[in-house]
Amino acid sequence: MKEYKVRILDTVFADIDDIADFIVSVSTLEHAVKYARELGAEIMTLRYLADFIPESRYRSVRHYHPHAKQLRTHNKQLNIIFHIEDDYVIVDKILASKMIIN
Repeated sequence: MKEYKVRILDTVFADIDDIADFIVSVSTLEHAVKYARELGAEIMTLRYLADFIPESRYRSVRHYHPHAKQLRTHNKQLNIIFHIEDDYVIVDKILASKMIIN
């Protein structure tokens, strides 16, 4: 099994900040920090899982890269959009599940 290096685009950090801001607006800062950490941990699982995930069939996902893949988060509310280049998994976007359309 290949182990990839994970590269996260700046726009993904902005997505995580937006998600955390929303959580703070409806819950607590502690909850937002915990969620952001869990999201980061899920992103890092792509080091090992990336090869096992097929390319997405959804146009709204392939918009970010022609060979984009998606990993649904544990709560199924978000999708981590990524692609593989050489030894890297490049995380392109965090997208709400309801935004994924064909």
